Amino acid sequence: MLFAETSDEISYLAKDGKAYITFERPQKRNALTYEMFNQLMAFMRVAEEDDNVRVIIFRAEGEHFCSGHDLAQVGKEYGFDPANKKRRPSQRARLHWDKHHIEQFRDICFSVKPTLALIKGYCVGAGLHLVEACDLAIADETAKIGHPEQKIGLAGAAYMTTWNILAHGPKKAREILMLGEILTPQAAMEVGFVNKVVPAGLLDDAGEDWAERIVRLPRDAVAFGKAAFHLAYDSLGLNTQFTQGYVMHALGTNIRYEEDEFNFMREKRDKGVSSAAHDREDHYKKNKDA
Repeated sequence: MLFAETSDEISYLAKDGKAYITFERPQKRNALTYEMFNQLMAFMRVAEEDDNVRVIIFRAEGEHFCSGHDLAQVGKEYGFDPANKKRRPSQRARLHWDKHHIEQFRDICFSVKPTLALIKGYCVGAGLHLVEACDLAIADETAKIGHPEQKIGLAGAAYMTTWNILAHGPKKAREILMLGEILTPQAAMEVGFVNKVVPAGLLDDAGEDWAERIVRLPRDAVAFGKAAFHLAYDSLGLNTQFTQGYVMHALGTNIRYEEDEFNFMREKRDKGVSSAAHDREDHYKKNKDA
């Protein structure tokens, strides 16, 4: 049985027990718009309701898995109006949106179907949050993995902080989320972001191998195994992460920058996303090299 559906910049294909959700925005390094994320969740629901689907696979067209949220949209989700610089978004707007968005990551993390991410090139920000929410992840040797968006000013107020502490240990999680450095695929495997690293060009084959092995397992056994993990996650506080994390994210995106600090949001407003992102990296590189 085969079922296929394509939306703007993201597609869904179900065949042979596997559901493929593919990012198709390579010209933007598969940066996720909020519309794409909403469509992703709609495809997730289709896969979960299809008993023939036994594993959900996230993959991407082009050279990069996902470069995070589309920074051109950052701030607009809260109702920020660039024309009215003195009027800041309300706290209720921030909390409402962040609650909605963190629930999307929670739904991926607690999906009833096994999830597998296939990573190449950039996998940062929201793209890495997606991987953190998946059961399994395979990267190829081109992967660049990390949370550089923390340099915007979050410094640890991330959606998946509890997961990071459980996966990496408190000190390593603090390093990853405070310094925002990009990890090599081997380093990412060592700290628990990915399960396996394969040579460039072999990512799809490695993903198919693991997906096929999952497809052959008894569906009830897989369902109970996932339920057991969900109970364990709950006992370790992962549900609390999702109920409290949106508050921390709303606070973390509403900080005050001092005059001697790099203000990404102001730079983005005045110079545009690309220039602001380059200036941000230059700022931290200069401090690192000093």
